[in-house]
This record gives sequence, structure tokens and C-alpha cells, in this order.
Amino acid sequence: MSENNELYTILKTLETYSQCDITHSFSEHDTDLLKVSYSHESKAFVISQHDSVETHRDLSSALARLESLLDDLKCSTR
Repeated sequence: MSENNELYTILKTLETYSQCDITHSFSEHDTDLLKVSYSHESKAFVISQHDSVETHRDLSSALARLESLLDDLKCSTR
């Protein structure tokens, strides 16, 4: 499964279980680099990185942003 499909599955799962408090963390060496959750109240994906918090109302924009952030993280750790 490609990374894109895995990220899609993560986001779809968060959206499906929006009544639950679920956060998916992307971490390295026990340090959270990026977190994503779904807010049932605002009906939006919430992406947190350091002190930055973004919301995306649709899955495709959240997916594109996650891919971009993860690519940036990969480049910075090389």
C-alpha cells in the first residue's frame, strides 16, 4: 500500500469515528512531529505541528497538506 493510501485510510478512520477522541501522531525517537485528529464539533481535520494548528474541512485538502508536511519532514531528516 502506498503512503498516500495509508494516509487516506488514517484520515477516513478519524472521520468515521469522529464521536471518539482519536489523534494520530507521527513521531520519531519518541518525539511527536505531527498530529492529526478530526473535530466532530467543527467537522474538520485538525493538523498540529509544534505550535501551529491548521483545520481542513475536506479530506482531500487534509490529505494534500499531510503529504506536504511529511515530505518536508523527510527532507529535513536526511
